[in-house]
Amino acid sequence: MWHDAVKLGRVRPLSIQAMQTNTVKKQRVPNSERRKASIKAVLDSALGLFVTQGYDATSMDDIASRAGLTKGAVYFYFKDKVSLLHALLERTESDLFDPIFDELRASGASATDRIIRLTNWFARVGADRPELPLLHVLVSLQMLNRDNIAEDKVRQTYDRLHAEITTIIEDGQQSGEFSTEVAANEQAAVFAALIDGLLLEWHRWGDRVSGRALATSARNLILHGLSRATP
Repeated sequence: MWHDAVKLGRVRPLSIQAMQTNTVKKQRVPNSERRKASIKAVLDSALGLFVTQGYDATSMDDIASRAGLTKGAVYFYFKDKVSLLHALLERTESDLFDPIFDELRASGASATDRIIRLTNWFARVGADRPELPLLHVLVSLQMLNRDNIAEDKVRQTYDRLHAEITTIIEDGQQSGEFSTEVAANEQAAVFAALIDGLLLEWHRWGDRVSGRALATSARNLILHGLSRATP
C-alpha cells in the first residue's frame, strides 16, 4: 500500500542523501563538547611531551601533531606555549592535590596518620600517573627565573603543598606526636623535598628500583624525622 501511495504521488520517499543528512544531524556533536575534547587532547599531548622531552624542546607543532590537530587549532585555544603550560599546571594541580587534601581535612585523623596517607598518595600517583607530579617537579626547574605566569603558577602550587603539610605538622606538634625542635614550615620544606627527590629517583631509575620500597623508605624517613624524641 505504501508503494502504491508513492506511485500516486501522495508520499514522497526520502532520498539516500536526505537520509544521510538526517543521520549526520542526529550524530552531530555540540560545539561545546568538541571544544572540550580538543582542549583535553591538547593538554594531554603537552603533558606527555613536556615530561618526556622537556618544555623548551617541545614546539607547538609537536603538541598539535600528537593531539591530532592543526597548529592553528592549538593557537585558537591557547595564545602561546606559556599559556598552555599554565592551563596544564592548573589541571594537574587539581588532579594531584584536591582529592588527597580534601580527604585529609575531612578525615579527623591524627597528624601521623595524615602524613602516612599523604606519602602513600604520592607513591600511588607516582605509580599510576607519574606524569602528574613529575610535571611540577621538572617545570619548577625549567621555569626558574623565567618571570612568567607558568613560573608563578609553579610557585603557587608549591606554596599550597607547603602550607598543607605545615598545618599537619603543626597539629602533630600541638598533640605531642611530633618534635617541636624544628619549625613546622621548615620540616614541611624537607618533606616536600623528599617527595620531589623520590619522584625524580623513580623517574630516573624506574626499571632498577621498586616504587613501593622507595615509598616505604621515604615514609619511614619522614616519620623518623618528625617523631618526638623519647627520653
